Amino acid sequence: MSTIEWTVIIGGLTAIAWVDWYFFMAQAMAGKRIQNTTESRKSSQW
Repeated sequence: MSTIEWTVIIGGLTAIAWVDWYFFMAQAMAGKRIQNTTESRKSSQW
């Protein structure tokens, strides 16, 4: 395989990893944001 083919393969794998990381982290951050909002509302009521 040539250098260009390896570059394309590595670039593709990097892009796939970045997209997966982005969506999983976005979901985790949204969950934390909801949890923090809920906790702050509960503590402000008392």
